[in-house]
Amino acid sequence: MILEFWQGVGDPFRAAAVIVRAFVDIGSLATAGLALFLVFMSGELTTEETRSARRWLLLMALIGLIANFGSFPLQAIEVARGPQGAQRAEIYALVMRSPFGDALLLRSGGILLALAALARSAGAAGIATVGAVLVAASYVAAGHTTQFRPRQELVVILTLHMTALAFWFGGLLGVRAVALRRDPESAAETLYVWARQAGFFFLLALGAGLLAAWYLGGTWRSLTESWFGWIVFAKSAIVLFVLASVYAARFRHLPLMARGDVLAAAALRRSAGRQFLLGVLLIYLSAELAFVAPLDIGHRLPL
Repeated sequence: MILEFWQGVGDPFRAAAVIVRAFVDIGSLATAGLALFLVFMSGELTTEETRSARRWLLLMALIGLIANFGSFPLQAIEVARGPQGAQRAEIYALVMRSPFGDALLLRSGGILLALAALARSAGAAGIATVGAVLVAASYVAAGHTTQFRPRQELVVILTLHMTALAFWFGGLLGVRAVALRRDPESAAETLYVWARQAGFFFLLALGAGLLAAWYLGGTWRSLTESWFGWIVFAKSAIVLFVLASVYAARFRHLPLMARGDVLAAAALRRSAGRQFLLGVLLIYLSAELAFVAPLDIGHRLPL
């Protein structure tokens, strides 16, 4: 939205599409991450913590589904080049047959399958995991990976990036509930389990994201000469703040919690909240990025 007006275009429908896209991604990725959190951590959580994670799962799934289908008419307006043209039924049929429609259906189906994490069984865990991966895979059905080379590498890299990002981002909501546990030593044991998994997935998300940006941007010069590149730089700066917060939580707060420090538990809960808000900002910048193409350096796929 900001970039839309900053560039002097000022199309309110495209600006609204950026905001809706951000809500799509926040709801979808948080749903996928919470589903994975419940699957991987089911044996470590108390009844109240499980109940809290399920409530968050339902809320985020609702946000994701509403925003997902709310983006449908905005895409129709984009295709029809105006709200008047979007009043024709054939425009909506065209949108549903496009890569946007593929992504919408994949993401919505993934969210619905991820809700299986509300049940506690091996079968439900498998279904929820498939749903989380479908949500991640929906991001390669439309967007830059369908327009630029190397297509296959970008599909794999972006799917890994989105899966890993979802695990870290959605799991933070569950972590905040665990940090409220009355026994900080017990909470620390549980959070150490999650931290080992989340640390790996966060580094995977970071590495895959940088690799995808390099594939799309091409060179340092092309990154510095495009809005695409400057958004990547802004995201990288925010990631440094996230890394600092992750480092403090893992190597400062958790050891103190393991020794029974109640204040450290409160600090870790605030840290998880900050990381989640920074994740929201990263997702918003990614929504801006989705509407900005990198410079064409000869790697655009032929239509």
